[in-house]
Parts: sequence; structure tokens; C-alpha cells
Amino acid sequence: MIKKFLKKYGRHFWIISLLFTLLSLYQFIELNGNLFIVLMFGVLTYYFYLKGTGKLKDVDDPFAK
Repeated sequence: MIKKFLKKYGRHFWIISLLFTLLSLYQFIELNGNLFIVLMFGVLTYYFYLKGTGKLKDVDDPFAK
């Protein structure tokens, strides 16, 4: 079930991560939040974007076996 879901919607999964990045950026600016969280979500968003669009192949992926 999860494999079918990721196969169908996997290329747009980075948008969820982008929403969390924007939320953490807002918290950092307005509520004196944590910079590490903003950077972590930013890197995850970039990674999921590259994987979802096919710009990061499995050969170049440091997390693929």
C-alpha cells in the first residue's frame, strides 16, 4: 500500500517538507526559534526535491544501498 502511494505521489513528497521548512522559518523569525531546525528541514526539502524530480540518481545517492 505504501509502495503504491509513493510510486503515485512520490515526486511531490518534497512539498510536505517545504511546508515544514516554511513553518520553522516563520518560527525562527517571529518566535525566536531554532536555526538548526530550519537548516535541517531545508536540506531535507532539497534532498526530497532532487529525488522526486529524478535529478539525484540512485548511483549518486549517499543513502541508497
